[in-house]
Amino acid sequence: MLKLNRLKSGKVLFSFNGILLIVLAQLLLGSLDTGTSKSKRLVSLKATVPIIRLHPPGLEDTLSFSIVGDLMVGSSYPSTYYLPPYDSGTILQEALAVLQRTDLRIGNLESCVSDSAPVFKSCGTNQCFAFRTPVKFAQWYKDAGFDYLNLANNHSFDFGLKGVNNTLDWLQANNIRTSGTPQHPTDSITVRNTHIGFVSFAPHSNCLDLNNDTIVQEYITDLKTRFDLVVVFFHGGAEGASKMTTPRTKEVFYGQNRGNVRHFARLCVDAGADLVIGSGPHVVRGMEVYKEKLIAYSLGNFSTYHQFNLKYPLNIAPLLQVTITKEGRLLDNKVFSFKQEGEGIPKPDSAMTAFRTIRSLSEKDFGFKGVNVGTL
Repeated sequence: MLKLNRLKSGKVLFSFNGILLIVLAQLLLGSLDTGTSKSKRLVSLKATVPIIRLHPPGLEDTLSFSIVGDLMVGSSYPSTYYLPPYDSGTILQEALAVLQRTDLRIGNLESCVSDSAPVFKSCGTNQCFAFRTPVKFAQWYKDAGFDYLNLANNHSFDFGLKGVNNTLDWLQANNIRTSGTPQHPTDSITVRNTHIGFVSFAPHSNCLDLNNDTIVQEYITDLKTRFDLVVVFFHGGAEGASKMTTPRTKEVFYGQNRGNVRHFARLCVDAGADLVIGSGPHVVRGMEVYKEKLIAYSLGNFSTYHQFNLKYPLNIAPLLQVTITKEGRLLDNKVFSFKQEGEGIPKPDSAMTAFRTIRSLSEKDFGFKGVNVGTL
């Protein structure tokens, strides 16, 4: 299993190249005392020479994320009929260029990854929505550069504990972080000297419980003591085309408490979360900025192949890019508009439906007018 990084480092004073340039300048000026200790030299340089930045101003003080909602690039259950043609290449192809523009890429993994785990989910006489993505198809997530895939959702346990463990093994082997199950509740990654902790929640079996305020607060508070930034992913809210508005109350879907997601998301920020990302309703919802932190209540479906209802508005497939400071304050957001075509392949949407819809819902539900458009 991936181990949590429990270190919390301080700020780096100089980059290597920056120090080299400064030392060369001092040597040319004849002012470097070669008999002085290294620590004294650094103190002297700090006091007398400005830091030379090797990146555009401000870049080293920010982090950027590409974020999508539900991902399920094909299932071998109940039949290989539900898989896309492998020889045609990754169905994420047309999103790759946008995904690569940021420091990190994160999304919701709406299936287990396994070649052999037996189905655990009981479906009775109804159609069984249980998703098992073969390893060779899951490689498309790695090829797309995903750094984190959420497992707190209603499909990660479709194939029982063997399916969960197969998925965790595959994620570990491919250096992709995850969180949200009792077997692997949290994770972390370090990007440009910034330590980021991840945790995720859902109201489903084998998940950290979204509806338990105490658990939510304890996990986030603990991560905040050990990491510079905390990112929370959640899978909550009722499902369907009529569920685009984010209610102020608890949502119930087929008798299950799917949570009061407004209460949950703000509780996360109050506990120390710097970015809160939602999925679950299979449609997009609005965004808000709460205490300078971005909350996206649902990013809908992004690439959900064959067994999902993809009639409008369930085919709206946003790719959200977020830039925050290394203290977690929101600097910028951009919504890039894709839509799922055919059996579930994300394609650029020139009508910018995702952007227009999220902008409208954000203003209507939260009074947030700051949703920006991304240019493909």
